[in-house]
Amino acid sequence: SLPVPSNARDLTTYSGRWSRESATHRQTIDHGAWTTENRTGRTSHEYPPTLWWSTTDAREWSGEVWGVHLEWSGNHAVLAEVLPDGRRYTQLGELLMPGEVCLDPGASYTTPKVVGAYGASGFTSASWVLHRHVRSVAPRVAARKVLLNTWEATYFNHDTAALSALADAAADLGVERFVLDDGWFGARRNDRAGLGDWVVSREVYPQGLAPLIAHVQSRGMDFGIWIEPEMVNRDSDLVRAHPDWVLHASDYEPVMARHQLLLDLTNEQAFAHVFAQLDALLRDHDIAFVKWDMNRPLIHASAADGAAGASRQTLAFYRLLDALRAAHPQVEFESCASGGGRIDHAVLSRTVRVWTSDCNDPLERQHIQRGTGMWVPNELLGMHVGARQS
Repeated sequence: SLPVPSNARDLTTYSGRWSRESATHRQTIDHGAWTTENRTGRTSHEYPPTLWWSTTDAREWSGEVWGVHLEWSGNHAVLAEVLPDGRRYTQLGELLMPGEVCLDPGASYTTPKVVGAYGASGFTSASWVLHRHVRSVAPRVAARKVLLNTWEATYFNHDTAALSALADAAADLGVERFVLDDGWFGARRNDRAGLGDWVVSREVYPQGLAPLIAHVQSRGMDFGIWIEPEMVNRDSDLVRAHPDWVLHASDYEPVMARHQLLLDLTNEQAFAHVFAQLDALLRDHDIAFVKWDMNRPLIHASAADGAAGASRQTLAFYRLLDALRAAHPQVEFESCASGGGRIDHAVLSRTVRVWTSDCNDPLERQHIQRGTGMWVPNELLGMHVGARQS
């Protein structure tokens, strides 16, 4: 809980959905409470864990502003309240389900951190405080390269000749990084199969990825790749061999979303399996950049012991990302979750950038960048130029 001065009467918050992230809302709050909860197992498109109190006269460069942000990538709750006696305060924290954390004698629980910012000269001055903090914890890179992502150009078409031609066109434009998106692995010819099998498909790449990587590098670009390690398809070698590795509530049929199920990363065998496959991928190929996606929320996120598992799953995500970064310090990672579904300072302490939104419309994207840019510096907000229709 954080106390707020009595002259902080206005509250600025955010809402959104897929492709419409970080819509900004401002209201005067003189009594009662404003609260949001996120139960999606990620930061959420809907209600990012960030808000701003301000004086009623606060503008871009004037007025006092107090901002808070929860450094956590999972379920969370945010509260802003005016008490009956007029005092004001804010609470931010992890949203835990009943029985999700049970402490034995001598055990402990560490809450996620809350970052606060104050600006005496408007919203920009307070925003800059959060920007400085993020820059101090985010991985440093020598240069932020202009990249091309193959998804909206080719989707699941992994014809090597077409991809090589796309790489040539990118190089001619001055692109510095070529990122191969979904469809390069296992039986992933569409979105109904292959997730969880992080092995190069010999069906679409008979000689492996080496020839394409060599061509990309011959044109002066480095090579990146897309993964979604927290997800599996029912139609995958992994699930056929280990159906018990799927995260779900016991006695209930696992809930499908986007033809995907969740891999229980709290299961040590599942964790070791996915780490081994991704470690081999990065060890055996000259890959400079990884786009880490998460395309569905956690529903029925129950661990093997029957307790709610969203908190442990979030910590396991951190652990997997940290382990891969430690094993491959030269590789840069980007956080993506159907666009801007997982943008927070905790994930930004591990990634060189976030994918801000799946929306490429330049007018709509200005509002998305503007909202998200209040708590994330612009150089960490990935944005693509796309076709008029895709």
